[in-house]
Amino acid sequence: MFRSIRWRIIFWFVLLIVVSMTVFGILLTNSVKNTQLANLAKQLENEARIVSEVCLPYLSNTADIDDIDALIKTLGADIEERITIIAIDGTVIGDSDEAPVSMENHSMRPEVKEALASGYGESTRYSTTLNEKMMYVAIAISDGEDVFGITRMALPVTQVDKLVSNIINTIIVATIVTAALIIILILVITPITTRPITEITKAARRISDGNFDYKITSGGSDESGQLARAFNEMSLKIKNMIEEINADRAELSTILENMTDGIIMTDRDGNVTLINTACMKILNIEGAVTTVKPLIEVFRDHQLSEILKQCLNTGKQQTTQFESIALKKFIQAIAIPISSDGLNGALILLQDLTELRSLQTTRRELIGNISHEFRTPLAGIKAMTQTLQDGAIEEHDTAKDFLSRIEGEVDSLTQMVSELTELSRIESGKVELKTEIVDINKLIEEVLAQLKPQADRQKLALKCEFKSGQLPVKADRERIRQVIINLIHNAIKFSKQGQTITAASKKEGTYAVIEIRDEGIGISKDDLSHIFERFYKADKSRSGQGTGMGLAIAKHLVKAHGGAISATSEEGKGTTITFTLPLV
Repeated sequence: MFRSIRWRIIFWFVLLIVVSMTVFGILLTNSVKNTQLANLAKQLENEARIVSEVCLPYLSNTADIDDIDALIKTLGADIEERITIIAIDGTVIGDSDEAPVSMENHSMRPEVKEALASGYGESTRYSTTLNEKMMYVAIAISDGEDVFGITRMALPVTQVDKLVSNIINTIIVATIVTAALIIILILVITPITTRPITEITKAARRISDGNFDYKITSGGSDESGQLARAFNEMSLKIKNMIEEINADRAELSTILENMTDGIIMTDRDGNVTLINTACMKILNIEGAVTTVKPLIEVFRDHQLSEILKQCLNTGKQQTTQFESIALKKFIQAIAIPISSDGLNGALILLQDLTELRSLQTTRRELIGNISHEFRTPLAGIKAMTQTLQDGAIEEHDTAKDFLSRIEGEVDSLTQMVSELTELSRIESGKVELKTEIVDINKLIEEVLAQLKPQADRQKLALKCEFKSGQLPVKADRERIRQVIINLIHNAIKFSKQGQTITAASKKEGTYAVIEIRDEGIGISKDDLSHIFERFYKADKSRSGQGTGMGLAIAKHLVKAHGGAISATSEEGKGTTITFTLPLV
């Protein structure tokens, strides 16, 4: 019940009324009681003085003392008050209600003692004789010089108590009526007064549910109406602010998700608070990542954890590059402190430099390979030229042999330059394919017939395995012929006497699949992924001739036709090169 503001107002108002009326009643009843008692005492005092003057002649003449009792009974009946005449020694001489002889000595009564001492005495106490509370006022009977006795007047204070009781009852009734009126008034007024609060509560709940379009009726121009309008304005501003925040967050999320660099954000304790998709790809993490955990628990990478610790400890940017053996990647990590009135955390930027490093390595190897491939024939040409210049030109047979060798080396260099140029044109997409319908099976047979003399010299067998009589593809005949020649030539070069080289074809979906299989020495797993790179030679001991660009050219030509090429091999058991071409 007290959760309602209405009942809290009623409670405190009623409590205030009860306390106020109680305090007022206590003060009023005390004041009335004291005033009434004072008036009663004054009345008794005046009447006692009159009685004292009446009784003085009787007490001054001892012969008339016996007549006092009759006089007092007459006076008491007239004024309806109890009158008692007491001698100086406390003996009752006359009493309006009782026989004096039956009454005990009154010398120890407090009002009597005070009257003897000062001429006036007063006392209020319960009378066991009358069984009610009485007020006693005693006056000394004196002629100015001598005291002859005491006049004591008595009245019950019942009337005063009744008056006080009536006042208390009136106050209680007034309190109850006032409280009832206040409760009724509050019950009527509070719904009107608290309606804006109720509306604001309802609106706040709707806003918490995401409904920012709910409006509160403005009402009047008083404080409640102003509050309603202020709340509507606040709701609109919050809506606009949240829309801006959501837009910024969506934009930031889009940026983060489309970044190629990995982003990790942590708090000041090193707990991960944000991760983007690129980071998960770089670190090869699958599935959801639980945030608000230490970086080392999320990624299990001590190098990342160390750079984060350095950044948080120093408050300065940290940069490192490391090669992850587990990921087989070369990664650059930059840890940037996030500070706003103190260090709040860190932002880690991850960049996968594996491909860049591979390209740099490939570039260095390419330059080294070209230099090596050119150095050997050029050195031979230079040596033979110097020999001829030193006089060997006069020897006809020797000169003829040297010139023939020089011509061969020049042809090799020319072929190498031609292949480099061809490969460069293919990689740049500048090769124009003259496509036509080609029966790939017939083209394979032509190439095998062309290379059969070379295979016979090495005592190798060439055979075909075709799943269909014809297998038409749309291709540039001469370019595909070049691919098949390169692949079969490599198979012949790396096979041993008595082994068989097989050229097979089959149809799979919308593609023709061509396989060139040999039973040669095979390729190691480490070299297998690099054999389609320029100048790469899987085994230098078996590559005494050739430029190392044949497979690279084959790969790019197949891709230019919309196909794919791959290789499988096992050392000592042979190699299979497979490529596909779209069917007509």
